[in-house]
Amino acid sequence: MTEPLLKVEGLKKYFPVTGGMFGRVKGQVKAVDDISFYVNEGETLGIVGESGCGKSTTGRMLMRLLDPTEGKVTFDGQELTSLSASEMRKARRDIQMVFQDPYASLNPRHSIEKILMEPLNVHNIGDPKERKRKVHEFLEIVGLSSYHAKRYPHQFSGGQRQRIGIARALMTNPKLIIADEPVSALDVSIQAQVLNLMQDLQRDLKLTYIFIAHDLGVVRHISDRVGVMYLGNMAELADTESLYEKQRFFRQCLYRTLILSAKKW
Repeated sequence: MTEPLLKVEGLKKYFPVTGGMFGRVKGQVKAVDDISFYVNEGETLGIVGESGCGKSTTGRMLMRLLDPTEGKVTFDGQELTSLSASEMRKARRDIQMVFQDPYASLNPRHSIEKILMEPLNVHNIGDPKERKRKVHEFLEIVGLSSYHAKRYPHQFSGGQRQRIGIARALMTNPKLIIADEPVSALDVSIQAQVLNLMQDLQRDLKLTYIFIAHDLGVVRHISDRVGVMYLGNMAELADTESLYEKQRFFRQCLYRTLILSAKKW
């Protein structure tokens, strides 16, 4: 059996609660409390849960945008939690992130060409001519046009901006993309287009996704397996069909119970 692309073991993130005149630590908020899971190459793991359950914090820890309090993250055989800042910067070439708010994650003072070229500059990929060609290529891949490269983020709709965010994540040819609620800020009609785009990209570019969301329907549409988070814990982890079949069964049981109770009254 092949090793998973990503393996998470005992991951924790505690935030201190301070108070009083001297700002002493009074307690801890357990945003993520000892979760473990794995992601195989080429699959999509959905992480779903209500607001505040720790799913976005988990995504940021996998990228080391937040340092974990405790735990181990192994990506492609390399332990990320022990890397220095410069080593982690190199590792991010293979792990990219798509953020929830497509406008806030794009620098409004930079053109789209400069935004998309930045990952190539950071990781020293290609010469200026090759970088420009790649920017135009990936704009076409995500459903935009090469002439959009000279425009600025405010000149695009929310769906177009999220396509630009996806293009930026693809610029370094990553193995894993962490999508943090990438369609929650979009209209329902646009959500389907972006989800279908992500599935096409996964098939064509052989991508692996961690898809974070609170919408059960969206997660079901795109995920192979689903992890349900609650109060910082991974309450359940199962393949998509069995998880939703179980949900349907409990909903039917609840409905029958309510009907019987109503008849008794």
